[in-house]
Amino acid sequence: MSTGNDVLAATDWKKTFHAYGLGTDVPEHLSLLLSDDRTDHARALEHLYSALVHQGTVYSATVPAARFVAQVLADPRLDAPVDGTPLRARLLGFLRDAAEGIAGHLYEPAPPVPDEAERDRVYAALASDDEDEAIDIWEDEAFESLMYHEAGVALRDAAPELHAAVHPHLTHPDRLTRIHAVEAAGAVARLGGPAPDLSGAADMAETRDEGAVIVLVLGETGVDTTEFLTHADPAIRACAALAPGQRGNPAALAELLEAVRDPEAAQGWFDRCPERFAGPQWVRSVLLREAVLRGGPDVVERVLATP
Repeated sequence: MSTGNDVLAATDWKKTFHAYGLGTDVPEHLSLLLSDDRTDHARALEHLYSALVHQGTVYSATVPAARFVAQVLADPRLDAPVDGTPLRARLLGFLRDAAEGIAGHLYEPAPPVPDEAERDRVYAALASDDEDEAIDIWEDEAFESLMYHEAGVALRDAAPELHAAVHPHLTHPDRLTRIHAVEAAGAVARLGGPAPDLSGAADMAETRDEGAVIVLVLGETGVDTTEFLTHADPAIRACAALAPGQRGNPAALAELLEAVRDPEAAQGWFDRCPERFAGPQWVRSVLLREAVLRGGPDVVERVLATP
C-alpha cells in the first residue's frame, strides 16, 4: 500500500505543472499539511486552491497532490481545525473540487498523447526564464494535450484510489467531515469512481444540511430520488427534484416551482449550504434555472405570477 511520502518520492515534479508553472514547489506545501503548526495548514490550503485548483481548473500537478491527500486523510493530525473547520474536511473539499474540475478537460474526440519530445518541449518552456516563452506555451496544442491526458485522464484513472480514501469518512464522527466526505464521494463517482454507499451517512444524518447533501449526491450519481419528493422538509423535496433523473417528472417540476415562490425562505434553508448551490444567495437561482430548463420560461412566469 502506498503512502503520502511514497507519492511525493515517486513523482517527477519537474514533469508536472500548475497554474503558476512547474510543480516543483508542490511537495513542500503538501508536507505542511502534516505539520503541528496551524499556520502551516493555512499556507498549504492556500497553495492547493491558488495553484492546484485554480478557479476550478486542475493541472497535472493536481493529480499526485490529490493522491497524496487521499493517502494521508486518516492521519489524526488532520483533526486540527482551520478557521473552525477540521483540516480533514477542508481536504475532502479539495478532492471534491479537483474531481469536479475534470469535467471541462475531458472531451471528444480526445487529442493525441504527446510524444516524449513534445512533453520535454512543454516542460522546458514552462521552466524558461523567457517570460513570453513560458506564457505562450499555454496556447500550444501539445500543452492542451497534456492538460487532457496528464490532468484529466490521469485524475480519472485515480478515481478508485480516491474513492477508497474518502469512503471511511462518510461515517466520521464529525458532522462537517461527513458532509464534505459525501460531496467528495459524489464528485469522485461522477469522475469515474464507484458509486458511493451513503446508507451509513444517512443513518448518522442529524441536520437538514446533511440530509440535503445526501439527497443531492444520490440524485447526481443516478439514484432514484422519487421517495424524497414527498418528504416533510421542503428543502429535501427540492433537492430530490433537482436530480437529473427527475427531469420529465411533473411532480419534481411542481416542487421546484413551489420552492422558488418564496426566495427568502429558500435562501434561509441551510446553515452550511451544499456546494451544489455555491452559497445561500444562489439557492433560488439554481432552483429557478432548473425549473426554466424543464418547464420553459412561460410556465415558470405563469406559476410565479399566481398569488
